[in-house]
Amino acid sequence: MALRGPQGLGGGQPPAHSAIGSVSAADVPRYALYGEVGTRTGWSVNVEPLDERCRERGWIIAPHTHPRFLQIGVCGHGGGEITLEGTVHRFRPGTVMVVPPFCIHGYTYDSGADGWMLTVERGYLAGLLVRAPVLQRLLSAPRVFDMDHSVLDGLDVEFRQLREEMSEERYGGAIAAEIHLQKILLQLLRHCPETDLASGATSSRAALVERFKGLVEARYREQPPLSDFAAALGVSVSQLRLACNAVSGLSPVALIHERVLGEARRCLAYTGMSVSEISNWLGFNEAAYFSRFFTRRQGQTPSAYRRAQGFAAPERK
Repeated sequence: MALRGPQGLGGGQPPAHSAIGSVSAADVPRYALYGEVGTRTGWSVNVEPLDERCRERGWIIAPHTHPRFLQIGVCGHGGGEITLEGTVHRFRPGTVMVVPPFCIHGYTYDSGADGWMLTVERGYLAGLLVRAPVLQRLLSAPRVFDMDHSVLDGLDVEFRQLREEMSEERYGGAIAAEIHLQKILLQLLRHCPETDLASGATSSRAALVERFKGLVEARYREQPPLSDFAAALGVSVSQLRLACNAVSGLSPVALIHERVLGEARRCLAYTGMSVSEISNWLGFNEAAYFSRFFTRRQGQTPSAYRRAQGFAAPERK
């Protein structure tokens, strides 16, 4: 299964704050909410108009991550572009943008764009997924998709009611807020075209795949044998393959390769590491092997991909 043997870090060492479980060499700002360094306590869900923060920043939100939060943006009017892990997507009225924790993202809004931005803390999200595991299909990966405009008015009402229950100290307000939150997530789930892919998967398989992804986050640069992952999860290799294929439509090895490719894109777009340094950081035996791996899956050479990123740092020679 392993593509490459472990290597030294070379010149591409990670930033000092890289955490186990989300090891990345891409040193981009990490926020609770955009512009707020560190963490916020005392709340688990935040909802605000889409333009509330971007208007004062000239309609541009630079690339950053939220280590402790998932975000969902829903565009109601206007549009713009979201850069999600180095790929630019155009959004318009009815577009939904799902940004999981640690996912690098940035926005360029058209002047006057509006809608809603929902932020959910990871601990609260984990509990919500235990109660409603089907939401894994919507929230487990970054995605951008369009809904029918007929859904927007109903969603707008739910967002407003959620915000109202959270901002006023009403008796039973927390219960009411979660009801509105779940109604929002249910509507998004039902209108996300990709969520049918795993419709036959059981909640136990989904939970296993999430645990596997957690191990991949911690060890993707080592790329140990698949049997090591299975042993750590307490299942057989065949059980792990079955769960990954049922839930994600991808094999375990493909999921590992997706994570490696994602980190490669981050390093090319957000760091000044050379291609050789990135190859070392990712544990490839040779830079040429890394280049072939990247080109085959991305459809561009590493250098061509870097040139295409308008926000890319200059590569060190």
